[in-house]
Amino acid sequence: MADPNTLGHFFENFTTHMASVVIALIGFWTGFVRNLVSRKEVEEMINHQSQYMKDREFIMARLEDHKADSATLFRALNKNTEVMSELKVQIAMLSKTLEALENRIERT
Repeated sequence: MADPNTLGHFFENFTTHMASVVIALIGFWTGFVRNLVSRKEVEEMINHQSQYMKDREFIMARLEDHKADSATLFRALNKNTEVMSELKVQIAMLSKTLEALENRIERT
């Protein structure tokens, strides 16, 4: 019977353990690491499959619509301001005309 404390027995146990470690690493690789995605694949998924991109496109379209609506509203407000200014001038002129008529009526 071989002595379990010999150098040959040590190398036999060492080799067996190293083979077990290599088999475990190969199993880990095939079971887990091989299925990991790369950074490039993640970026492609985000750009093409992500709900974020669909939401972003929708939000950008709504912002463009809002910009156009705001410009239309701004033009309408400017037009209303011009009309109000003209009405103030006409009211002032009518007020002066009315005042002149009242003065004429009082003189007669």
